[in-house]
Amino acid sequence: MTGAVVVAAMLAACSGSTVESGALTEVSTVVTEAAPSTDETSPTVIGSTVATPAAPTTETPVTTTTPVVPLAGWDAVDHYLDVAVVRGGSQAVSASVSRDGVALHDVAIGTRVAGTPVTPADRFRIASISKTITAITVLRLVEDGVVALDGPVGGLVAERLGVAPVAGASDITVRHLLTHRSGFAQYEDLFFRHEVESCRQAAVVGLTRPLAVPPGTTFRYSNLNFCVLGILIEEVTGQSYEAVVDAQLLAPLGLEGLRLAGTFDVQPGDVEHRSEAGRNYMEVLGAAGAWVAPTGALVTILDSLDLTTPGWKPLRADTVAEMMTITVDPVEPVDPLAEPAAPTTTPPPPESGYGMGVMIFGPGSYGHTGTVESTHAMVVHRPDGITWAIAVSGDYPASTRQLARIVDNALLLGGFTDGSYRTIPPPLES
Repeated sequence: MTGAVVVAAMLAACSGSTVESGALTEVSTVVTEAAPSTDETSPTVIGSTVATPAAPTTETPVTTTTPVVPLAGWDAVDHYLDVAVVRGGSQAVSASVSRDGVALHDVAIGTRVAGTPVTPADRFRIASISKTITAITVLRLVEDGVVALDGPVGGLVAERLGVAPVAGASDITVRHLLTHRSGFAQYEDLFFRHEVESCRQAAVVGLTRPLAVPPGTTFRYSNLNFCVLGILIEEVTGQSYEAVVDAQLLAPLGLEGLRLAGTFDVQPGDVEHRSEAGRNYMEVLGAAGAWVAPTGALVTILDSLDLTTPGWKPLRADTVAEMMTITVDPVEPVDPLAEPAAPTTTPPPPESGYGMGVMIFGPGSYGHTGTVESTHAMVVHRPDGITWAIAVSGDYPASTRQLARIVDNALLLGGFTDGSYRTIPPPLES
């Protein structure tokens, strides 16, 4: 039986309804009137339904609909998350929801550490959602004139690191880094195979090895882009990256307790995550993926980019518009030697892709995903005004697409959406 069918069956057994393809279907029970059986075989338990082997009978079965009182509202949402994630095998899940910038609900299910229940205030690893935090902070510095969006910074960072940049690296701009168009290779081994000890060491490698492509040429997702942005923030401000983020973003939003964490660094209020011995990816990721945060804080941060909602806003409208713009690669001429040369054209931007530190899920929908060892996280603003965030400690579900489907189904089951919009993450590494 597939995972989806198991979840549907468990929901049917527990609440009297099942979700399949976004629709709710009533569950019926067939009751067979039979003569007493002398068979002492133990009954089979399926969810909360007990099926007892019966003696053969020739009487006509009577089909009835079991009267149930289905869960509704946030009870239904919480129950669905429990069944789909924690009973699916993960240690803990936390979720938060707002509409039009107003917080509606926070829930946490499972354990923070063995024997201690998790709470909505507890911090989960958020992995690459850290990139959105870094992007907003950098763009704040751009608005303040501390650094230029289209000014070259690769040479500056290399100089501060004490190395000579490889050819082309000096031309890397803040925009290139924010949009993953710097030309850096993906460098997964740097971040996840213990080849270096810190983000700064990773940046030395990236700035001195040949670029995969010239800066600005094409999109290539790499954690190194945001690692370098974190170093840039420190070098142009003279403060630690974490302190600048707090001053520029977290404190004005009234958020406390968020922090950069190490791979095996679990402090009070942190949800424990399983990590393979010898790993050090959190130390190396830094600004690209080392934040831990409660899901409510993620909703608050993303809502701050919606200028139609109440509250303090970190960026101007024109900056937010640029942040949400998907950069596309120009189409090269079929024959560049033709006389006259065929013009290079740029196609219209797709509906989903990557902006500046945000994933664009479709018209009016944006956010980011985050995946690292035993961690899945996601924050999404929907076109109907709903913003949700979810974080999981554990290995289930296995993909962010499954995670998005779980949240969409939970909100539908609770009656908070009509199912007309489904969150589909773009096919990007996170």
